[in-house]
Amino acid sequence: MTKFSSKKTLLLAGAGHAHIGMLRRLGTARLKDTDTIDADIHLISEQPQTIYSGMLPGWMAGHYQLHDISIDIKSLCVRAGVRFIQQSLVKVNAASNKVVTTGDEQTDFDYDVLSLNTGADTDMRWLRDHKGQNDYRSDNDDRDANTDVIAIRPLSTFITQWQRILKDAQSSEKYQLAIIGAGAAAIELVMAAQVALRNINRNHQVTLVCGENLLSGFNSGFRQRVIKQLHRHDITIVRERASDYRDGKLSTTYKSLPMNAVIAATGVIGSAWTASTDLEIEGDGFIAVNDKQQSVSYPNVFAVGDVATRVDKYVAHSGVHSVHGGAVEADNLLAYLGDNVMKSYQPKSRTLYLLSCGDKYAIGSWGNVNLQGRWVWHLKKYIDKQFIEADKN
Repeated sequence: MTKFSSKKTLLLAGAGHAHIGMLRRLGTARLKDTDTIDADIHLISEQPQTIYSGMLPGWMAGHYQLHDISIDIKSLCVRAGVRFIQQSLVKVNAASNKVVTTGDEQTDFDYDVLSLNTGADTDMRWLRDHKGQNDYRSDNDDRDANTDVIAIRPLSTFITQWQRILKDAQSSEKYQLAIIGAGAAAIELVMAAQVALRNINRNHQVTLVCGENLLSGFNSGFRQRVIKQLHRHDITIVRERASDYRDGKLSTTYKSLPMNAVIAATGVIGSAWTASTDLEIEGDGFIAVNDKQQSVSYPNVFAVGDVATRVDKYVAHSGVHSVHGGAVEADNLLAYLGDNVMKSYQPKSRTLYLLSCGDKYAIGSWGNVNLQGRWVWHLKKYIDKQFIEADKN
């Protein structure tokens, strides 16, 4: 049992966008000796560095080095006066104000206030497991039933697997890669992968398996612009549902496609640890929160980003809402600790979305307004670098 001091303990679990913003805020306040918090603050993260997902396709395409898209969480903790704990979260017992982690050994941590920003897992329920079932959470949540498919999450694991794909492609005469997904993340990945593999060998080919509803959350003008970019990159589009991948064969609704590798960017479900919590859960394993990003079942627990879902209104899982919702959640954590009034996070009706197209070209969407060009990619690069380098300014 880990003992903390008599002061209130704020435990930050995960190192997503929201907690990065919180650490930067605490670090700035500490340097200026303002807004000090009378609490012991600790952050639990499996990795000492976080990969920024918004720049991952640019790294895949060769535009960035790995250090360009990484944020040093451990250093941010030191600057903020926060204790860094390199372990993995495995259980939250909110009734007893306790979390369980595992690393070199399993450890219990007590808290007074808990903030969850752990992200989520790739939704692999489309994939039949070895028993022919289609429920990816059945049989003790056996998520590793078929390890041939490469999930985009966790990003730290995907980084290693992508480097292996590039190495294998170097020695192949015609490398075939499939990316499964119908959202913006899958689109960015498929164009980045095509650029990277074609730079190795013009015979290499990437296929997008997207089902019938490509980019369903975007307007038709945006979708048409994206489809033209997919065609420009000579990407094969299969509008069928994938169901299985094994022995080098990807099964879709009507086809069996030979593939050297398959990457899944098929949306998110709750992290595995959410199966071991007494917090109220909504949908596919997400922590149910209100407009304050506060658990609806335990008021001293907050959650933001992909790990959470709002019960009062639909808010998409996206980096935009993780950043903006995280800023409100940070205010509310401090307000809760000081018994002050908390704020409500009200997402804007329109948000800027920038989709990279592999080769330093991008498409932008702002409501019904769509723009594209190399200048849009440079705008995205500028915004991304501002986020990555915020603590250096």
